[in-house]
Amino acid sequence: MAGSRPGLTVFTYHRIADPASDPYYDPVISATAEGFRAQVQEIARRFRVLTLDEAIERLRSGDHPDRSALITFDDGYRDNFETAAPILRELGLPAAFFLPTDFLDEPGLPWWDEVAWILKHAPARRWELPRSGGLPPLAIDLIDGPRSEAIRALIAAILSESVEDVNGFVKTLADRSGVAPDSAAMGQALFTDWDQVRALTGPATGLAIGSHGQTHRKLATLDDETQFAELAGSKTVLQNRLDRQVEAIAYPYGWPGAFNASTMALAARAGYRVGFAAIEGINRPGSTDPFAVRRLNVGSGDSPTLLRARSALHATLGRSVL
Repeated sequence: MAGSRPGLTVFTYHRIADPASDPYYDPVISATAEGFRAQVQEIARRFRVLTLDEAIERLRSGDHPDRSALITFDDGYRDNFETAAPILRELGLPAAFFLPTDFLDEPGLPWWDEVAWILKHAPARRWELPRSGGLPPLAIDLIDGPRSEAIRALIAAILSESVEDVNGFVKTLADRSGVAPDSAAMGQALFTDWDQVRALTGPATGLAIGSHGQTHRKLATLDDETQFAELAGSKTVLQNRLDRQVEAIAYPYGWPGAFNASTMALAARAGYRVGFAAIEGINRPGSTDPFAVRRLNVGSGDSPTLLRARSALHATLGRSVL
């Protein structure tokens, strides 16, 4: 799937569900159950699939003697454990699940799923959402424009940091739309819990756990003290709850600007041995910083053939046009 040169290809999944019928944020869905099975079977045919511990040792040593892969999941959605984990166990494939600890300790919908749910359920009308800092209000049109377009516009506004108070912005959205989800109950159903994680992961299963921070905030936007609290705090919670060592973190969001050199140094200080980013690419022998590990994000449009083509382009050209 990635050419003949040795290296580690890390695949990132989020949700395993059907985007056609899902009430939340569609782009977070990486594959249907059938699509996921076909993808990981193709990955297993083309690579040696590593456990997280094996990947950590290779990343720390810089030694990648063959074409290897690591399958990872971010965010801790319940379907990772109810749908993906049984498929992985059936196929005998290991994987790593990166959990934001507050999503388990304080269940609630994350802002992107709450925005999508509200706009999918709101009455068809137009309104505006105010923004601070002198920015013009955001116009929402659920009459003439598709709802998917309105969802993308609001998600993009929040990701671009043109919204200062995300929680207040989402509350205003709910108030003006006339609908409001039961965030706690829906979050509890949407995300995993500690009992499920303990039952389905561990050394004997090949399914490992890493950190995804505490609150899923962009670490690089925080001061060093708060960053360290997120990094060290989530590690401590995971280790205490699961009674096992946690040596890997996947930075929330993971693109440049969401983590930086300070984040990487603080992750090392907190006791992590590797940090995973969301920067696409293949990790080559001797050229990978273990605290900036590249990954390939899997989307719902990635058939096994397309995923194979994307990874091959990264392997040969260092980038993908697909």
